Amino acid sequence: MTRSRHRGLVLALATLGLVSLTRAGATDVKGSVRAAETAKEKNIEAVRAPYWQEWNGFIEPRKPSVDYAREVAVVLIGAETTRDATTVLIQNGALLPSTIVAQHGVPLRIRNTDDFTHKLSADKLKGFDAIETSSGQSRELQILQTGDFVISDKLAPYLKGHLHVLPKVTAIASPEADGSFKFADVRPGSYTLKVFRGAFEMSSSTLEVKEKGEVVVPQIAVDAKATK
Repeated sequence: MTRSRHRGLVLALATLGLVSLTRAGATDVKGSVRAAETAKEKNIEAVRAPYWQEWNGFIEPRKPSVDYAREVAVVLIGAETTRDATTVLIQNGALLPSTIVAQHGVPLRIRNTDDFTHKLSADKLKGFDAIETSSGQSRELQILQTGDFVISDKLAPYLKGHLHVLPKVTAIASPEADGSFKFADVRPGSYTLKVFRGAFEMSSSTLEVKEKGEVVVPQIAVDAKATK
């Protein structure tokens, strides 16, 4: 083996070693969210629930449910920030996800997979004006404001969504249908774990990630009724 080939092999092995060490230093963060009703405040007259949520003598009342994959966003905030665009689909006349979290300064991409045109906008969010997006087309926005914004459709009033723009985001996870979520290859460090549903921040907690060992977060409750 020539000296140059030997040097190249050593360099390649060293590079592979560095990659292995980097991956070995990261770990997975897992957890789950579950629907829970908040207790009603006393001495306040309750609004009558829809008939399908009350006992009528024949049909069991339907319990409040949460479409975790669509309605819940789990966010990890640490030293690193994401640079990936946030992508949202318009699908079957609704937003997927409908609870959207984006980082300030990172593009928001909306793709219309419906067979008809939508015209989305967000009041008080500069640049998110009502512009028609035809079937199969996409629009991309530069999000330069932080805060919480309601997304609506001028052509389909039933379509609603909530956008939370944060100063910093490390990673975003959409739960599975059963409420479970996972962040893969998280570097060691201190993090804040936030959970959003609709217009509300449901939970915020601190999290320490070590170099070794998978991190399992205790189950997080989300209010099954709070969306607006």
